[in-house]
Amino acid sequence: MSSLILYVVLVGAIFALIQGWFVFTEDMREEAKVAANQLRLRRPTLADGVSPWLREILLTAPIRGFDNLVQTCGLTVRTERVLLTMTLLTVLVVVVADLLTFNPLASVSAGAGLGILLPLFLLTRLRARRMKKLTRQLPETLDTMVRSLRAGHPIPPSIAMIAREMPAPIGGEFKRVYDAMSYGLDLRDALTKMTERLHTVEELKYIVSAIRIQSQTGGNLAEILASLATLMRDQQKLKMKVKAISAEGRMSGNILAALPVGVVFLLNIMNPEYYRGIMDDPIPACILGFAVFLVVVGYVMIRRVVNIRV
Repeated sequence: MSSLILYVVLVGAIFALIQGWFVFTEDMREEAKVAANQLRLRRPTLADGVSPWLREILLTAPIRGFDNLVQTCGLTVRTERVLLTMTLLTVLVVVVADLLTFNPLASVSAGAGLGILLPLFLLTRLRARRMKKLTRQLPETLDTMVRSLRAGHPIPPSIAMIAREMPAPIGGEFKRVYDAMSYGLDLRDALTKMTERLHTVEELKYIVSAIRIQSQTGGNLAEILASLATLMRDQQKLKMKVKAISAEGRMSGNILAALPVGVVFLLNIMNPEYYRGIMDDPIPACILGFAVFLVVVGYVMIRRVVNIRV
């Protein structure tokens, strides 16, 4: 069984190296493709520059979702490099764990945890932090657009002003919208693509909806956006108040969840033989595993109780 795992890992490593060759040799032709990519009005997709037999796999919904995750988390590297790094890390962890433990199940679990689950968790946290920062920037962004509209400027120059004057991440996102319009894409289509890319920011959908409706029916867009800015500020103040009020509950939940783990850790330091007999017996080991499961479920329930949505 161990040799089978090593064989599968070796095949995966060869596959990753071949695909990595496609990725890195593609960068040598990157400058020649910049103009073509701009004319196509799209970011290079995950399936660009790969072997043809992988194209259909890389265009499936899960892979496109991962591509969107890498785009919106703020990383400057391409998705192919992230996938290649995760693949090589998984292979390395599986090989090292198998050589140390000679346990195929433990090796595969360690490889999946460190090479797949951990990077996905970090990317998700980076995107959540970036989207929170972008949400906090929206009221100031709307104020900038309102001032530009009241000065008599149309919407495209207002978007260009936001792209120039606002810091990241909101400035970079509006710059992509302005670049798309500069190369011929309609305003509504450019904004729709932005909302599809930043689908986790609900407030951005309200802004885009107001602009789309005003472009079709007319009306005082400056007043609408000013009202939205005031509403978003009030919502953010309410969220901060709720977060302050629920801080004690969240801290209590963290302490209650960490207390069993801390007790077990301290007991192992003080008396390393304390749990050794339990782990050799399958029934106490199952009971201990069930206790860990209950701790996880309790922590999730506490987080759901104190996570008040506004």
